[in-house]
Amino acid sequence: MSGGQPEIEALDGFLDGLTRPVGVASAAEALVAASSDILYRRAAGFRVGGEPLCPGMRFDAASLTKPWMATLGLVLDQAGVLPLSTLLAEIFESPALARGAHTRGVSLDQLLRHTSGIAAWAPLAVRLGKRHVVPEALVSFLLSDDLWASRNEESASPAGSLYSDPGYILWGLAVEKATGRRLGALLDSQVCVPLGVASLGALAADPPAPVECRLDNGREVELAAEQGLELSPQRSFHLGVPQDGNARALGELCGHAGLFLTTDEQLVLGREWLRPGRVLNVAARDRALAGAGGHALGWARWSADGSSGPALSKSSFGHTGFTGGSLWIDPESDRLFVLLAHRLSSRIDFNPFRREFHRLAAVAF
Repeated sequence: MSGGQPEIEALDGFLDGLTRPVGVASAAEALVAASSDILYRRAAGFRVGGEPLCPGMRFDAASLTKPWMATLGLVLDQAGVLPLSTLLAEIFESPALARGAHTRGVSLDQLLRHTSGIAAWAPLAVRLGKRHVVPEALVSFLLSDDLWASRNEESASPAGSLYSDPGYILWGLAVEKATGRRLGALLDSQVCVPLGVASLGALAADPPAPVECRLDNGREVELAAEQGLELSPQRSFHLGVPQDGNARALGELCGHAGLFLTTDEQLVLGREWLRPGRVLNVAARDRALAGAGGHALGWARWSADGSSGPALSKSSFGHTGFTGGSLWIDPESDRLFVLLAHRLSSRIDFNPFRREFHRLAAVAF
């Protein structure tokens, strides 16, 4: 380890403060690393009940699932199995695709970059009833006109970038349709095994040593109300099942959420994007990160007031999860910042805590 004792004590105090009895998270684990060494690791809070959290436990990844799925998409593209340039119209036979301009020309690449124009969110079980678990019904709904209002009907081009869970769900369904394989099995064989980590796709259904999540579904209730729909508040205790309502309703690993991850697994993924070689090549990584806007393929770009904060370089890229986690990669400093956490309320803005973690870690290391 590097860094002075006062700086490390400040990091320790930060983690302990997050999870103190009147804190903002029930559990948190932080890890700071370089491309070759782990510089810092600490766990705080409780796994379940009064059991103290130990390093290496599995947190509900929420949207930290997305970088893993984008990595799979890039691997399939590199191998020529399923190019990212593939259009939805080449995979699905749908009346919605045939009759409207809203999905014309939409590619898998656009779905993974949040530039397709599909809506940000929809409560699938409420909108579809029992049919939400029927792949054909789910695809038909995700391709329907009312989820693509941000696309210009004449040019069929996105009116702007829009972070979207349905976009990643649709991408996952497209991958399964095109390959004839389940998403979890593909993730395990194409990404997890080559990276030398646990079979995350298989473990998603029954994660070992999961960390309890007490986060409520208040934000989903608010989003549904904005769409004129009623979603019932649910108990804020989850153990081994996704907190995300759509991921839980679908019952299978889907493109936007559903993984349960450890800090070590996040570190392995981050190092692969920092120094490609096991599943990615440098050219593919660079293409994925190229472009402008708030998001690259699978990742968010740096922003001073976002989850990265000014302590990281402007070339940094990363992602967050709704439950509280984040992974940020800083090529300039050769540093990776992993935070897995379960915040206690959907009303808590966790980005200030992520920025403070990055600030303290940058000072220490």
